[in-house]
Amino acid sequence: MAKRYLPSEFSKVASFGEIKSAPNAAGVNIPKFIELFTLHYRPVKRTQNQTYLAKQSGLDDTFNICIRHNEKVHSKMQVKIKNVNYDIVTISPDDTEGFGKYDFITLRAKKKVGGA
Repeated sequence: MAKRYLPSEFSKVASFGEIKSAPNAAGVNIPKFIELFTLHYRPVKRTQNQTYLAKQSGLDDTFNICIRHNEKVHSKMQVKIKNVNYDIVTISPDDTEGFGKYDFITLRAKKKVGGA
């Protein structure tokens, strides 16, 4: 049987969206985060073993969140949490039948391009 979480555990909010180019005041196109929807999530803590495995596979700069199953979420999206943009590294969706389905998403902080 799958693990069940209390609704109260999903107390944090994340914005899911895309990056689109939009002109600024000078007419130069700059990338901008466009929010499509928001979802509640719960942070997922890694065990000691999972931390070692993440380090070995080059995922030590990532973290995981859990959301209720949502088919609108895909890997080309970005997630904004506390004004920080994150790329979706992997999604582990629950495609089983019934209620109480959860998706686990691995996120990595978006790297700044150029600048100091």
